[in-house]
Amino acid sequence: MKAIYLNSIPEKDRNVIDTEKYTAELGLTLELCAGIVDKNLPLIEIAREEVMEECGYDVPVDKLEKILTCRQGALNGNFQTMYYTEVTDSMKTGKGGGNESEGELIEVVELTLDEAQKCLKSDDLRSGPSFLFGLMWFFHNKASKFT
Repeated sequence: MKAIYLNSIPEKDRNVIDTEKYTAELGLTLELCAGIVDKNLPLIEIAREEVMEECGYDVPVDKLEKILTCRQGALNGNFQTMYYTEVTDSMKTGKGGGNESEGELIEVVELTLDEAQKCLKSDDLRSGPSFLFGLMWFFHNKASKFT
C-alpha cells in the first residue's frame, strides 16, 4: 500500500505530503482474494479459508476450480496458484474483510460485468497483473454464461 500511495503522488510533492490533497485512498488497490501459504494444508484448503476470511463466503472445496499455477514474477519467483469459484448469497456466513490483527484492510467489492470490462480498459487502475489476468481469464472462460 505504501508504494502504491507514494507512486500516486507527483515526485515534486513527496518530501512533505499534504494528506488532505493526497488522501489515503490513493494507496488502495483492487485485488483478487489471496493469501500466503503458511499452514500445512493443501492449497485448495488454504484458498477456501482465504475466501471465508477475506470475503465472508463458505465455499465447499469441490466448488473451487484450479485455473493455474505459475511464477509470480521476476523479482521473487514465488509460485502463485489461482482458483475460480462462484458464490451465492446462501454461502455468505460473515462480512469478510480480512484479519485486522494481521493489518489487513479489505473491503469486498462486487463489480458488474460492465464495471469489470472498464477495469481492463483503464489507464489508471490501481491493481496488479494477477487481478487483470483473473478478469481476462473470467471473460474468456466464464462470462458468456452471465450475459
